[in-house]
Amino acid sequence: MSGSQVRSFVSIDLEDEQILSKVGSIMSSLSALDGDLKPVERENIHLTLKFLGNVSPTKLAEVRSALAEVKFQPFALEIKGAGAFPSLKRMNVIWVGVGEGWSQVELIFEQTEKLLHQVGFSRETRPFNPHITIARVRSGRKRDEIASFLGHLAEESFGTFNAEHVRLKQSVLSPSGPRYSTLFEIGAQK
Repeated sequence: MSGSQVRSFVSIDLEDEQILSKVGSIMSSLSALDGDLKPVERENIHLTLKFLGNVSPTKLAEVRSALAEVKFQPFALEIKGAGAFPSLKRMNVIWVGVGEGWSQVELIFEQTEKLLHQVGFSRETRPFNPHITIARVRSGRKRDEIASFLGHLAEESFGTFNAEHVRLKQSVLSPSGPRYSTLFEIGAQK
């Protein structure tokens, strides 16, 4: 990989302080269970629409042009439920999910997939499952306790916020964890 490549993704950022606090308390409870987890830093919590990987500056300009075509109205996005991928029995990632607003997120995802496919990105082969990663699981330590805790949150609503932006983000990896910055922002049509 050359130094000019930009590791990037497309997301809806979670910036609502009340919801972030509730997610933070979930993380505190999970930490208290003494599982082997790596929490996502509060400032990095987001809903990924598409991971692009390492992209050249030229390709990134094409991505910006394509994303400028994404159209959506502001919408209420509820953060609801919690679970793990691929399953509670074999967890690699712990997430909080989406309640109200799921269909709008899916429409934005479909536009993003179509527009980025036109500039050379492969379409996602897995079914779209909007979620926000809050921790990565390093080992199976305390897995049953974590699964039980997450099971009790399956229908829990953490709040709703007004989603008004889709962002192209840069991810710079470092020993202390990734640092994200916004490269381009698409605002909702009001």
